[in-house]
Amino acid sequence: MTKGSIDLEGCPVPEEVLGELIQESLASASERARRLPDVQRNRLAVYCYRRAHLRRLGLAVAANCSRQGLVEEAGHAGEVIYRQALDPDATVAGDTYLTSRTGKRPVSLYRV
Repeated sequence: MTKGSIDLEGCPVPEEVLGELIQESLASASERARRLPDVQRNRLAVYCYRRAHLRRLGLAVAANCSRQGLVEEAGHAGEVIYRQALDPDATVAGDTYLTSRTGKRPVSLYRV
């Protein structure tokens, strides 16, 4: 891992693809993720969701995943991700990892 980059261990897509997804709007990233094979898309949703600074992206990707696929990938956590992806705005509004006490946006560790 290079200095200033995100932890890519276990990332189901190449670093370049993840970087592009991060830079795109959530709608564009969701559409692009839809074209990935099911297993890779499930893994990407779980991978992103488990990182606070990528959680919104994880939910956008998970919106294109089946409940069964997410559960197979992450067990009970996959069920939670699936349900949260059904209403990401409510999830994000209540997620203390995505909202700061000072009103500032969270910092992403990703660096281009």
